[in-house]
Amino acid sequence: MLDALAKADSLTWIAIVVKALVYATSLSAAGGILSAVALRSLPQGERAWVIRLALICAVAAALLSLARLPLRASFLMGGTWQGAFDPMILPMVAQSPLGMSIAIRLVGLALVPAILIPGRIGPALATTGALIIAMSFTFRGHALADPRVILGLLLAVHLVAIAFWIGAFAPLYRLADQNGLAAGKVAHDFGRLALWAVGALAVSGSVTLWLLTKDLIAALGTAYGQMFALKLAAFTALIGLAAFNKLRLTPALLRQDPDAAQRLRRSIVLEVALVALILLTTATLTTISAPLMVEVR
Repeated sequence: MLDALAKADSLTWIAIVVKALVYATSLSAAGGILSAVALRSLPQGERAWVIRLALICAVAAALLSLARLPLRASFLMGGTWQGAFDPMILPMVAQSPLGMSIAIRLVGLALVPAILIPGRIGPALATTGALIIAMSFTFRGHALADPRVILGLLLAVHLVAIAFWIGAFAPLYRLADQNGLAAGKVAHDFGRLALWAVGALAVSGSVTLWLLTKDLIAALGTAYGQMFALKLAAFTALIGLAAFNKLRLTPALLRQDPDAAQRLRRSIVLEVALVALILLTTATLTTISAPLMVEVR
Protein backbone atom coordinates (compact mmCIF):
# COMPACT_ATOMS: atom_id res chain seq x y z
CA MET A 1 0.00 0.00 0.00
CA LEU A 2 2.79 2.44 0.91
CA ASP A 3 4.58 1.63 -2.35
CA ALA A 4 1.46 2.47 -4.35
CA LEU A 5 1.06 5.78 -2.50
CA ALA A 6 4.74 6.64 -2.93
CA LYS A 7 4.53 6.13 -6.69
CA ALA A 8 1.53 8.48 -7.08
CA ASP A 9 2.37 11.70 -8.93
CA SER A 10 0.90 15.17 -8.37
CA LEU A 11 -1.88 14.65 -10.95
CA THR A 12 -2.91 11.43 -9.22
CA TRP A 13 -3.11 13.19 -5.86
CA ILE A 14 -5.18 16.01 -7.38
CA ALA A 15 -7.51 13.40 -8.88
CA ILE A 16 -7.82 11.69 -5.47
CA VAL A 17 -8.63 14.94 -3.66
CA VAL A 18 -11.19 16.01 -6.30
CA LYS A 19 -12.82 12.57 -6.21
CA ALA A 20 -13.03 12.67 -2.40
CA LEU A 21 -14.60 16.14 -2.57
CA VAL A 22 -17.11 14.87 -5.16
CA TYR A 23 -18.08 12.11 -2.73
CA ALA A 24 -18.35 14.54 0.19
CA THR A 25 -20.38 17.23 -1.57
CA SER A 26 -22.64 14.81 -3.46
CA LEU A 27 -23.46 12.77 -0.36
CA SER A 28 -23.91 15.93 1.70
CA ALA A 29 -26.40 17.28 -0.84
CA ALA A 30 -28.30 13.98 -0.93
CA GLY A 31 -28.06 13.53 2.83
CA GLY A 32 -29.27 17.04 3.53
CA ILE A 33 -32.42 16.34 1.51
CA LEU A 34 -32.97 12.96 3.18
CA SER A 35 -32.52 14.50 6.64
CA ALA A 36 -34.83 17.44 5.88
CA VAL A 37 -37.53 15.02 4.71
CA ALA A 38 -37.09 12.15 7.18
CA LEU A 39 -36.27 13.91 10.49
CA ARG A 40 -39.75 15.04 11.52
CA SER A 41 -38.52 16.49 14.82
CA LEU A 42 -36.15 18.89 13.08
CA PRO A 43 -37.16 22.49 13.97
CA GLN A 44 -38.37 24.52 11.00
CA GLY A 45 -35.51 27.01 11.16
CA GLU A 46 -32.96 24.22 11.27
CA ARG A 47 -34.67 22.44 8.40
CA ALA A 48 -34.39 25.59 6.28
CA TRP A 49 -30.67 25.82 7.15
CA VAL A 50 -30.12 22.16 6.16
CA ILE A 51 -31.84 22.77 2.83
CA ARG A 52 -29.62 25.81 2.11
CA LEU A 53 -26.55 23.72 2.88
CA ALA A 54 -27.80 20.95 0.58
CA LEU A 55 -28.26 23.47 -2.25
CA ILE A 56 -24.72 24.80 -1.79
CA CYS A 57 -23.30 21.27 -1.74
CA ALA A 58 -25.29 20.40 -4.88
CA VAL A 59 -23.69 23.27 -6.81
CA ALA A 60 -20.22 22.34 -5.53
CA ALA A 61 -20.79 18.66 -6.39
CA ALA A 62 -21.82 19.56 -9.94
CA LEU A 63 -18.72 21.70 -10.53
CA LEU A 64 -16.35 19.18 -8.96
CA SER A 65 -17.92 16.31 -10.92
CA LEU A 66 -17.39 18.18 -14.20
CA ALA A 67 -13.78 18.87 -13.18
CA ARG A 68 -13.15 15.14 -13.18
CA LEU A 69 -13.53 14.99 -16.98
CA PRO A 70 -10.44 17.07 -17.88
CA LEU A 71 -8.50 15.38 -15.08
CA ARG A 72 -9.26 12.01 -16.61
CA ALA A 73 -8.39 13.27 -20.08
CA SER A 74 -5.07 14.56 -18.75
CA PHE A 75 -4.34 11.15 -17.23
CA LEU A 76 -5.03 9.42 -20.54
CA MET A 77 -2.66 11.83 -22.28
CA GLY A 78 0.23 10.87 -20.03
CA GLY A 79 -0.44 13.29 -17.20
CA THR A 80 0.03 16.46 -19.23
CA TRP A 81 -2.14 19.49 -18.53
CA GLN A 82 -2.31 20.15 -22.27
CA GLY A 83 -4.15 16.87 -22.63
CA ALA A 84 -6.85 17.95 -20.19
CA PHE A 85 -8.80 19.72 -22.93
CA ASP A 86 -7.66 17.72 -25.93
CA PRO A 87 -10.53 17.97 -28.48
CA MET A 88 -10.29 14.26 -29.29
CA ILE A 89 -9.76 12.81 -25.81
CA LEU A 90 -12.22 14.96 -23.82
CA PRO A 91 -15.32 13.85 -25.84
CA MET A 92 -14.15 10.25 -25.48
CA VAL A 93 -13.97 10.65 -21.70
CA ALA A 94 -17.41 12.27 -21.68
CA GLN A 95 -18.83 9.18 -23.41
CA SER A 96 -17.09 6.75 -21.05
CA PRO A 97 -18.62 5.20 -17.88
CA LEU A 98 -17.19 8.17 -15.96
CA GLY A 99 -19.04 10.60 -18.23
CA MET A 100 -22.28 8.61 -17.90
CA SER A 101 -21.91 8.55 -14.11
CA ILE A 102 -21.42 12.32 -14.02
CA ALA A 103 -24.35 12.97 -16.38
CA ILE A 104 -26.70 10.90 -14.18
CA ARG A 105 -25.39 12.64 -11.06
CA LEU A 106 -26.07 16.04 -12.60
CA VAL A 107 -29.70 15.01 -13.13
CA GLY A 108 -29.99 14.08 -9.46
CA LEU A 109 -28.27 17.29 -8.35
CA ALA A 110 -30.59 19.34 -10.57
CA LEU A 111 -33.57 17.89 -8.66
CA VAL A 112 -32.25 18.99 -5.25
CA PRO A 113 -33.70 22.55 -5.51
CA ALA A 114 -37.15 20.98 -5.98
CA ILE A 115 -37.24 20.75 -2.17
CA LEU A 116 -38.25 24.43 -2.29
CA ILE A 117 -41.50 23.63 -4.15
CA PRO A 118 -44.43 23.75 -1.68
CA GLY A 119 -46.55 20.70 -0.97
CA ARG A 120 -45.62 17.05 -1.40
CA ILE A 121 -44.30 17.21 -4.95
CA GLY A 122 -41.19 19.22 -3.99
CA PRO A 123 -39.89 16.83 -1.30
CA ALA A 124 -40.79 13.84 -3.51
CA LEU A 125 -38.77 15.20 -6.45
CA ALA A 126 -35.84 16.19 -4.23
CA THR A 127 -35.80 12.75 -2.57
CA THR A 128 -35.80 11.17 -6.02
CA GLY A 129 -32.83 13.39 -6.84
CA ALA A 130 -31.02 12.20 -3.71
CA LEU A 131 -31.54 8.57 -4.75
CA ILE A 132 -30.32 9.33 -8.29
CA ILE A 133 -27.19 10.96 -6.85
CA ALA A 134 -26.42 7.77 -4.92
CA MET A 135 -27.16 5.57 -7.95
CA SER A 136 -24.89 7.66 -10.20
CA PHE A 137 -21.84 6.15 -8.52
CA THR A 138 -22.92 2.66 -9.58
CA PHE A 139 -22.30 3.28 -13.28
CA ARG A 140 -18.54 2.96 -13.04
CA GLY A 141 -15.79 1.35 -10.98
CA HIS A 142 -16.37 -1.82 -8.99
CA ALA A 143 -20.11 -1.79 -9.62
CA LEU A 144 -19.37 -2.76 -13.25
CA ALA A 145 -17.84 -6.07 -12.16
CA ASP A 146 -19.90 -9.26 -12.12
CA PRO A 147 -22.51 -9.71 -10.78
CA ARG A 148 -23.11 -6.16 -12.00
CA VAL A 149 -26.75 -5.70 -10.98
CA ILE A 150 -26.21 -7.02 -7.46
CA LEU A 151 -23.07 -4.97 -6.90
CA GLY A 152 -24.79 -1.86 -8.23
CA LEU A 153 -27.78 -2.29 -5.92
CA LEU A 154 -25.54 -2.98 -2.92
CA LEU A 155 -23.46 0.13 -3.62
CA ALA A 156 -26.57 2.27 -4.06
CA VAL A 157 -28.01 1.09 -0.73
CA HIS A 158 -24.63 1.66 0.91
CA LEU A 159 -24.42 5.23 -0.39
CA VAL A 160 -28.01 6.16 0.49
CA ALA A 161 -27.42 4.98 4.07
CA ILE A 162 -24.16 6.89 4.50
CA ALA A 163 -25.63 9.99 2.83
CA PHE A 164 -28.45 10.06 5.39
CA TRP A 165 -25.86 9.70 8.15
CA ILE A 166 -23.75 12.56 6.79
CA GLY A 167 -26.81 14.75 6.34
CA ALA A 168 -27.64 14.58 10.05
CA PHE A 169 -24.23 15.79 11.25
CA ALA A 170 -24.71 19.52 10.68
CA PRO A 171 -28.19 19.97 12.24
CA LEU A 172 -27.29 17.84 15.27
CA TYR A 173 -24.07 19.79 15.81
CA ARG A 174 -25.85 23.14 15.56
CA LEU A 175 -28.76 22.10 17.77
CA ALA A 176 -26.41 20.75 20.44
CA ASP A 177 -25.00 24.28 20.73
CA GLN A 178 -28.42 25.97 20.75
CA ASN A 179 -30.98 23.69 22.39
CA GLY A 180 -29.92 20.47 24.11
CA LEU A 181 -33.48 19.14 24.46
CA ALA A 182 -34.25 19.77 20.77
CA ALA A 183 -30.96 18.08 19.89
CA GLY A 184 -32.00 15.10 22.00
CA LYS A 185 -35.32 14.79 20.17
CA VAL A 186 -33.64 14.97 16.77
CA ALA A 187 -30.92 12.53 17.92
CA HIS A 188 -33.63 10.12 19.07
CA ASP A 189 -35.42 10.48 15.73
CA PHE A 190 -32.15 9.99 13.85
CA GLY A 191 -31.13 7.02 16.01
CA ARG A 192 -34.39 5.22 15.24
CA LEU A 193 -33.82 5.61 11.49
CA ALA A 194 -30.06 5.08 11.75
CA LEU A 195 -30.64 1.52 12.94
CA TRP A 196 -31.83 0.75 9.43
CA ALA A 197 -28.91 2.72 7.95
CA VAL A 198 -26.36 0.80 10.04
CA GLY A 199 -27.93 -2.50 9.03
CA ALA A 200 -27.90 -1.49 5.37
CA LEU A 201 -24.27 -0.37 5.58
CA ALA A 202 -23.14 -3.55 7.34
CA VAL A 203 -24.97 -5.97 5.05
CA SER A 204 -24.19 -4.17 1.77
CA GLY A 205 -20.54 -3.65 2.72
CA SER A 206 -20.01 -7.25 3.83
CA VAL A 207 -21.66 -8.79 0.77
CA THR A 208 -19.79 -6.42 -1.57
CA LEU A 209 -16.46 -7.29 0.06
CA TRP A 210 -17.16 -11.02 -0.32
CA LEU A 211 -18.22 -10.65 -3.96
CA LEU A 212 -15.09 -8.67 -4.80
CA THR A 213 -12.54 -10.78 -2.94
CA LYS A 214 -13.69 -14.39 -2.58
CA ASP A 215 -10.44 -14.78 -0.59
CA LEU A 216 -10.10 -12.24 2.24
CA ILE A 217 -6.71 -13.51 3.46
CA ALA A 218 -5.09 -13.28 0.02
CA ALA A 219 -6.69 -9.88 -0.52
CA LEU A 220 -4.91 -8.43 2.53
CA GLY A 221 -1.61 -8.97 0.71
CA THR A 222 -2.62 -6.45 -1.98
CA ALA A 223 -2.64 -2.64 -1.88
CA TYR A 224 -6.38 -2.70 -2.51
CA GLY A 225 -7.00 -5.12 0.35
CA GLN A 226 -4.92 -3.08 2.79
CA MET A 227 -6.73 0.14 1.87
CA PHE A 228 -10.05 -1.66 2.21
CA ALA A 229 -8.99 -2.88 5.67
CA LEU A 230 -8.24 0.73 6.69
CA LYS A 231 -11.66 1.80 5.44
CA LEU A 232 -13.31 -1.07 7.33
CA ALA A 233 -11.50 -0.11 10.56
CA ALA A 234 -12.71 3.49 10.27
CA PHE A 235 -16.24 2.28 9.57
CA THR A 236 -16.16 -0.02 12.63
CA ALA A 237 -15.12 2.93 14.80
CA LEU A 238 -17.94 4.98 13.29
CA ILE A 239 -20.48 2.28 14.19
CA GLY A 240 -19.11 2.22 17.73
CA LEU A 241 -19.59 5.96 18.09
CA ALA A 242 -23.12 5.70 16.72
CA ALA A 243 -23.96 3.04 19.29
CA PHE A 244 -22.52 5.19 22.09
CA ASN A 245 -24.53 8.20 20.92
CA LYS A 246 -27.77 6.23 20.84
CA LEU A 247 -27.34 4.40 24.13
CA ARG A 248 -25.66 7.07 26.24
CA LEU A 249 -25.69 10.56 24.74
CA THR A 250 -29.27 10.68 23.41
CA PRO A 251 -30.84 9.75 26.80
CA ALA A 252 -28.51 12.27 28.49
CA LEU A 253 -29.68 15.00 26.09
CA LEU A 254 -33.33 14.17 26.75
CA ARG A 255 -32.62 14.38 30.50
CA GLN A 256 -30.91 17.72 29.79
CA ASP A 257 -27.67 16.67 31.52
CA PRO A 258 -25.34 19.72 31.70
CA ASP A 259 -22.45 18.28 29.68
CA ALA A 260 -24.46 16.14 27.22
CA ALA A 261 -24.58 18.73 24.43
CA GLN A 262 -20.82 19.33 24.54
CA ARG A 263 -20.16 15.58 24.50
CA LEU A 264 -22.43 15.22 21.46
CA ARG A 265 -20.57 17.97 19.60
CA ARG A 266 -17.23 16.27 20.31
CA SER A 267 -18.65 12.95 19.15
CA ILE A 268 -19.94 14.49 15.89
CA VAL A 269 -16.54 16.08 15.19
CA LEU A 270 -14.94 12.66 15.58
CA GLU A 271 -17.61 11.06 13.36
CA VAL A 272 -17.01 13.69 10.66
CA ALA A 273 -13.27 12.96 10.83
CA LEU A 274 -13.92 9.23 10.43
CA VAL A 275 -16.26 9.80 7.49
CA ALA A 276 -13.65 12.06 5.87
CA LEU A 277 -11.08 9.27 6.32
CA ILE A 278 -13.49 6.75 4.77
CA LEU A 279 -14.20 8.98 1.75
CA LEU A 280 -10.51 9.82 1.23
CA THR A 281 -9.58 6.15 1.54
CA THR A 282 -12.30 5.21 -0.95
CA ALA A 283 -11.07 7.85 -3.40
CA THR A 284 -7.50 6.58 -3.03
CA LEU A 285 -8.64 2.96 -3.24
CA THR A 286 -10.43 3.46 -6.55
CA THR A 287 -7.65 5.58 -8.07
CA ILE A 288 -4.34 3.86 -7.35
CA SER A 289 -5.28 0.17 -7.07
CA ALA A 290 -7.33 -2.37 -8.99
CA PRO A 291 -10.27 -4.26 -7.48
CA LEU A 292 -9.41 -7.12 -5.18
CA MET A 293 -10.98 -9.73 -7.42
CA VAL A 294 -8.56 -8.70 -10.20
CA GLU A 295 -5.40 -8.57 -8.10
CA VAL A 296 -5.99 -11.73 -6.11
CA ARG A 297 -6.54 -13.93 -9.16
